[in-house]
Amino acid sequence: MHANVETAPKSRTTFMKLLIRYRTLVILIVLMTVFSLLRPVFIDPKNLLAILKNMSYVLVVGLGMTFIITLGGLDLSVGSIAAVVGVTFAMLVRGGTMAPIPALLIVLVLSMLLGFFNGFVSVKGKIEPFLVTLATMNIYRGLALTLTKGKPVPIVIPHFADIFGNGRLFGVIPTPVIISLVIFAISWFVYTQTKFGFFVRSIGGNQEASRVAGIEISKVKLAAYTMSGVYAFISGLILAALMNSGLPDAGRDLALDAISGVILGGTALLGGVGTMWGTLGGCLIIASLNNGMSLLGAQYHVQILVKGLVIIFAVLMDNAFKSRQR
Repeated sequence: MHANVETAPKSRTTFMKLLIRYRTLVILIVLMTVFSLLRPVFIDPKNLLAILKNMSYVLVVGLGMTFIITLGGLDLSVGSIAAVVGVTFAMLVRGGTMAPIPALLIVLVLSMLLGFFNGFVSVKGKIEPFLVTLATMNIYRGLALTLTKGKPVPIVIPHFADIFGNGRLFGVIPTPVIISLVIFAISWFVYTQTKFGFFVRSIGGNQEASRVAGIEISKVKLAAYTMSGVYAFISGLILAALMNSGLPDAGRDLALDAISGVILGGTALLGGVGTMWGTLGGCLIIASLNNGMSLLGAQYHVQILVKGLVIIFAVLMDNAFKSRQR
């Protein structure tokens, strides 16, 4: 009898540990089950592919955000950079002014510079990344609106939409899904298998110890924010291709959704701990939420309210996980 009493608490403890450790997967399964019961069309293969397609540009930015948040930073400007990418590319190729490849290279360099500027001001000015990117979020959005006077710029060049937006591999898999999975594989390798990824985790875990160990913290941070600009570039191209135009207000919720996906995936807000697989799962949760609530007819304000509640739940589980580790 006494042994059974002892076994029960141990079983509950083991169950809670597993629940907290695999919280991202648990939340995803629960969400998909609920939406499937409420709207059976949710699990239709066409709808599942639509979820993956709409997740693609969020995932791309989320992968870059994983590096930033692991460092202990934040980048609120990614959605605005994506908008600048779309409108700048659209303006460069409009009317055959410039060939697509040179235009892409110019926009790539521009997005890297915008990301680098975030890191430079934060590192050299010793300003919190949250404040810097909050400011540049508005500056870059203002730039996109100024360039276009608030109007969309059509993109009518051949194959652009097929390559980055509405094309399908083998007539089935949307090309944005392929792009995002390739970026995921590269990001996972850089994050887990290279010195740069190790430096990112070390700095986020203990910046002073990293400095003593000889890691050039400023260079790593500048590189991470420049990379974030590249991720926003790819995401901006996908968004522009999906819309067949450069939209100055594109990506308004992109930073929020990407940060939410990263947090839901288990990356610690204070830095030092992150996971690319978790970010993939977290972005799937956000995409499933968006799709499922749209199928249920939920209005925008209800959608962001529910996403906020899910994020709070994930953070509470993260804190519980850390408490059990201690």
